[in-house]
Amino acid sequence: MILLFHNLKKIFSNLNARLLIGILLTGVLTILGILAPLITWYPPLVAMLGPPYQPPSFQHPFGTDDLGGDIYTNTIYGIRTSLIVGALSALIALIIGILIGSVAGYYGGFLEDLLMRITDMAFIIPQFLLALIIVTILGPNIYNIILAIGVTSWPGIARMTRATTLSVKQQTFIEAAKVLGLSDIKIIFSELLPNSLPPVIPYITLQISSNILVEAGLGFLGVSDPNVPSLGMLLNNAQQHILMNVWWMSVFPGVILSLMILGFNLLGDGLIEYMNPRLRRKMY
Repeated sequence: MILLFHNLKKIFSNLNARLLIGILLTGVLTILGILAPLITWYPPLVAMLGPPYQPPSFQHPFGTDDLGGDIYTNTIYGIRTSLIVGALSALIALIIGILIGSVAGYYGGFLEDLLMRITDMAFIIPQFLLALIIVTILGPNIYNIILAIGVTSWPGIARMTRATTLSVKQQTFIEAAKVLGLSDIKIIFSELLPNSLPPVIPYITLQISSNILVEAGLGFLGVSDPNVPSLGMLLNNAQQHILMNVWWMSVFPGVILSLMILGFNLLGDGLIEYMNPRLRRKMY
């Protein structure tokens, strides 16, 4: 037990403040999202659970909305929705990004130019606008939202993967794999990607943060799944009653959303700092 405590202390002593705060924030919010059914007293998106516009109370810690719905319950379930959308859409972006980036970096030439021009064109159109168009066309359900955000958030990952692939491609073990007669596909998936991915991982957490913000923005504009609670949906409902001095309708979902985005940003920045030897030397 003492040895375990000593090892944990040694690990955490090497972590920077951003990374520690990011781990704490994202960890707590993730636990809240996972335990949503166990730490709420009412089902989500149900009306008439109390008097409309009731301020925070013991029965309703975050108050009630215009229909008497419990804001605490909807907010906790909204955390779960944001995490699911953010993580799954980032996974889609990761798959697309690493495929395009690794192929472009490995083969080079005309194929690299073509794929990078496509990537540059994808950068021109704002992600939120493109996601909004896709969801409007396909319909506002949770699966289409995840897909729309995922297929619009890969360009940055593709660029990073290409850059790391160009560096790894020069290593002697890649030349050795070619001499041994390994196919290009096997070299890419068994040699290039395992060595190219680590520098990309910190940026995935930043992408999750960005995707959560896009999902909240879609909900705020009313382009969200009406059957799934989301923080953006709660903020959309709150802004319709902004002149009624029902501050709890916007404050609690807004603060939670801000903490979630802050947590993933700090986590990503902290990981970049931790994995970059030059930055670590400056820190210590």
